[in-house]
Amino acid sequence: MNQAGFRKSGPGYGCPMSPEVLVVGAGPTGLLLASELARRDVDCLLLDLLDAPQGWDRATVVHGRSLEIFEALGRADPFLEQGVRTRAVRVRSDGAVVGALDFELAGGRYPFQIGVSEEVTESVLAAHLEALGGAVVRSTRLVDLRQDADAVVATLEHDGDRREVSAAWVVGCDGSHSKVRELAGIAFEGTDLADPWAVFDATVDGWEDGYDLVAAFLDVPPMILTPLPGLRWRVYLRPTPDTSDLVDEATQVVRTYMPRATLVDVTDPARFHCQSRVAARFRAGRVLLAGDAAHACSPAEGHGMNTGLQDAFNLGWKLALVCSGVSGRELLDSYDVERRPVAERVVASGDDAEAGQALTAAQERAARDAAMRKIFADPDSAHHEAAAHAELDRCYADSDAVLGDANDAFGPGDLLPDDLRVDGGDLHELTHRPGHTLLVVGGGATPPAEVLGLVAALERAHRDSRVVDAVVGLAPEPGDTGLRRIDRSALQRIGVKGVTLLAVRPDRYVGLRHDGGDPAAVQQYLAALAA
Repeated sequence: MNQAGFRKSGPGYGCPMSPEVLVVGAGPTGLLLASELARRDVDCLLLDLLDAPQGWDRATVVHGRSLEIFEALGRADPFLEQGVRTRAVRVRSDGAVVGALDFELAGGRYPFQIGVSEEVTESVLAAHLEALGGAVVRSTRLVDLRQDADAVVATLEHDGDRREVSAAWVVGCDGSHSKVRELAGIAFEGTDLADPWAVFDATVDGWEDGYDLVAAFLDVPPMILTPLPGLRWRVYLRPTPDTSDLVDEATQVVRTYMPRATLVDVTDPARFHCQSRVAARFRAGRVLLAGDAAHACSPAEGHGMNTGLQDAFNLGWKLALVCSGVSGRELLDSYDVERRPVAERVVASGDDAEAGQALTAAQERAARDAAMRKIFADPDSAHHEAAAHAELDRCYADSDAVLGDANDAFGPGDLLPDDLRVDGGDLHELTHRPGHTLLVVGGGATPPAEVLGLVAALERAHRDSRVVDAVVGLAPEPGDTGLRRIDRSALQRIGVKGVTLLAVRPDRYVGLRHDGGDPAAVQQYLAALAA
């Protein structure tokens, strides 16, 4: 391999033959992880087997939580401009409308999801990485890994030439057939889905419904239509025999409800097989897994790529703290503790969706449809379903990387709500930082001077911190003090009465909640991160 095959300049790479982190796989997960490392000045080498980005890929949905991540990076606008805002999933079965899951019920910052093909997501993230000085080394295959207590040595192959690269850490983002996972000896536990899926893009002439809705048909065969720009659809179908005509099968399903519908301008038809698996662990020594390398699920709910993006957003800041020497490697154990249960839940939910779609007996199908109508009709259950779909309901309360005072309303390990009003904006925007944000929140009866005193003490204590980026004071009636005003409804939402101190992590989860005015609580939390 010639030297130019590895040589990349900029803050994301440094010395290419001995990067701090080697990321294998330049799909959305790998691109986001490399970007998160680059913006924290971690030397990273991102490589991919392919000669060029894929021109078409199956994933089409960007969920609400992923949009929040992109907003934190200043990259939400390309998705909002190029994608289709989809406000609900409308479900049909046996000739009737069962109901609709309204995404606004999730209560998130984005009351919709975005329909856009995965290659657009990759292009946005690749541009983000390039803006940080990074790039993808392509046409490069991982051949072997060996690790000891201090490093991982990877053997890479390019144009038949092999070269070794030594890295402190290796992260496999190389898909469900991950070479990193194989070489690390990590089992991929679960099953292969017996029945194939099929996919293609099409225009539906004679479509009689909105273009801002995902259309799910629980018929035989089951089918999902996801909106794409230009009044196009990505059609996901469970074909019957292996030799069936995919377009004809899909047409017959749609015509049950829209007799004049015709699928035209069909492109990229393909059958594919899926897995339902989760890696036995997300870390083996100095090797970690993320995205499809760590978990593979049914495409029925659109969680695969989105869950991988959250993996990268969780891992990036932790790995950067370890690489900088601020934290010990034990912090990376929290990545497995926090993200693996999420993956298990996503995979189990996909299995349930598969089982529901596979029902053929009339009585079982009727019971399924009745249960779904009940969920859609009940505000609480509909909210929980919408929040799960948007991936806004993940919680890390059981993690060793969070601590402090439990609270029924809002506690350590919870995702910071993105609709809490502050000075005409919201709390979400105050935490768009590579490091932690400390929020000092005063309750209604707390004198602003008390909040100001704690803010000043924390600023002095963490002026040179490599973990804390900012300290922000909030009060319902701040007066002319320099504090930001927080709505009283927000105080009630997060359960603040006196003074509450929140350490908000870079992924916007709460690492610490301390109900009181003791600055030492933050030091205790930072000590736990450094252990």
